[in-house]
Formats: sequence, structure tokens, C-alpha cells
Amino acid sequence: MLALIAETWRARDLLLALTAKEIKIRYRRSFLGFFWSLVTPLYQVVLMTVVVKYLWHNPTPNYSVNFLCALLPWTFFQQSVLTACNSVLLSRGMVKSMAFPRQVLPLSIVASCFFHLCMSLIVLVAILLIIPVRFHVSFLFLFVLLLIELVITSGIALLASALHTFYHDVEYILSNLIAAFFFLTPVIWPVQWAPEHLRPWVMLNPLAVVCEGFRSIIIMKQIPSWEYVVAAAVFGAVCLALGAWYFRRREWQFPEVL
Repeated sequence: MLALIAETWRARDLLLALTAKEIKIRYRRSFLGFFWSLVTPLYQVVLMTVVVKYLWHNPTPNYSVNFLCALLPWTFFQQSVLTACNSVLLSRGMVKSMAFPRQVLPLSIVASCFFHLCMSLIVLVAILLIIPVRFHVSFLFLFVLLLIELVITSGIALLASALHTFYHDVEYILSNLIAAFFFLTPVIWPVQWAPEHLRPWVMLNPLAVVCEGFRSIIIMKQIPSWEYVVAAAVFGAVCLALGAWYFRRREWQFPEVL
């Protein structure tokens, strides 16, 4: 893992160039361009608020903000992993014709999605200014949660991109698993909706720690329990180590299978 991180750092110019390319390609020939990073989460929030608050008659106060707080980190994870699956396959010409640190391919996807997450956070900040929500020192802990999620996502993206290069079923499997985990993770529902005896089990999901952590910090000014944060950080380190190990172990075979 450390060797991969060091090699990626030495190839940071290539990583930045590929990240910039991914950002430009995403909105090429689009009239609104980067504005979609702001419109999409707002549309999802409005739609879900109508369903939950007005059709299901759920009395949760400020549900739109509750949902948006958890939606943004979840969307970053989902888009990064699913898009990174094809990163090596879509760059087969580059992989077969030149030598370079190939881990920059999936990591550039993660970096571009992280950029879009930062753009989407503008919407959240604007809403918090309108409500308004007073700044609290606990908000700084959001950077810790973002770092944990970035590590988790990078590890899974490395593993998924390497596996998908050899086994093209991986993308479909991941799509279905992530769709299921969306409902098992407190995104559209806060963890308080779960029965009290099930809440510790819900928080064993590291993405639940991140999503619910965003919600609890911004809405209630409370930092998540340290045992859950540490568990999520350990899980992230394991994901990154496993993803780096498998990617480095199989990358020399990429030109052959492509």
C-alpha cells in the first residue's frame, strides 16, 4: 500500500491531468456544465422530501436538510466505485501502448468524483446559510469523515477496477450490491428511525458512520461515537491495503487481457 501511495505521488502530474480530463468529459457538450453538480442533488432532495414528508406524512423536521447531508457522501461513493470499474478497460489503448502507474486510472475517477462532491457541498452550505445554521467547532470533524470515505472509496475502486478487467460481471454485481446498501445505509432515513437494538448493527456499516456522521454534526452539532469512527477508519485502511495489493499483483497482466 505504501509503495502504491509513493508511486502515485510521483505520478501526481499524470493523476491531475487525468482528473481534469474526466471532469471536462463529464460535462462536454452540456449547456449547464458544472451547474449539474448543483442541480442534481437539489432535484433528488425535492423529490424525496415530497415522497417522505407529504406522501408518507413523516413529521421529521427539516427532512430535506437531513436527506441532503447523507446524500452527498453516498453519491460520491456510488459514482466513484461504479465509474472506476471500467477505468482500465476504457483506457486499453493507453495501457497497452505505454508504461505508467496504472492505478492513476481508477484514482483519477475517484478524484474527479471528489471534485463534484465539493461542488455539491456548495448547495448544502447555501441551504445552511438560509435556514440559518450557526457554525460550530464540530463541523471541522467533517474533514475526518471525508478522509475516511476517500480512503474507503479509493481502496474499493482499485479492487473493483482490477477485478472488472478480468471478470466483466463485477460491474453488474457491484451495481446490485450498492443499490441494496443504499436502503440499508441511513441515507433516506436517519438512524433514529431504526429500532434501538438494531442501531449498533447499522453503524457497523462504515458508510453509515460517514452519512449519519454528516447528519449528526450538521444538524445536531454532535460528533459520532469514537468507536464507530475508529472502526470505519480501520475498515478504510484494510480496503486500501487490499485494493492496492490486488491491483499491483494483477496490473502486469492488464495488457494481455485487453
